[in-house]
Amino acid sequence: MVSAPAAGDFMMHGARTAMAGGLLHIEEQVKGIEQAVIENPSLAFDLAKTVVESACRAILTERKISFGFEDDLPRLFKSVTTHLPILPVAASSEIETRKSLAQTLNGLHTALQGVCELRNACGFASHGTAGPRPLMESVQALLAAQAADAIVGLCISRSVRPHQIRGLSTRIMKIVIHTSTTQTSRCRFLI
Repeated sequence: MVSAPAAGDFMMHGARTAMAGGLLHIEEQVKGIEQAVIENPSLAFDLAKTVVESACRAILTERKISFGFEDDLPRLFKSVTTHLPILPVAASSEIETRKSLAQTLNGLHTALQGVCELRNACGFASHGTAGPRPLMESVQALLAAQAADAIVGLCISRSVRPHQIRGLSTRIMKIVIHTSTTQTSRCRFLI
């Protein structure tokens, strides 16, 4: 059973959905980001990049889409978004909608590039340096973590094959049970 963070703490919804969809190997990364956003913001940059990379590599491998071991994260994300259906079949002839979705994906690509650059410049566990790194705060870590979560959530939602949808939606519906107390709402995960 995977427990969720306490109420008020940051929780990665998209990544936890990915875990429910079978990406169980990202659990420690997800828990690490959720904790690091508050306790060690610089580590959150490293983990945000790592969780997106893990999801992209897993999706490409599951789909039998080749990629290079040395491919950087923006290239992996581009490959995932190129090979996964983003536009619903019913709207496949909608040219303006397709353009708008392409712009949105470009924005996510730009956000991911920013996460990678923050990781390189400010990450706690990335590349050694000759001097101190700029110290970021929780608000910057939260930005990177939320961007990573949105990207992982999009990728997993589009990578699910039609025959998996029924099983995945059933698992997702079982995942979150809200128990309300006076002002606190906690979530428990049942995987």
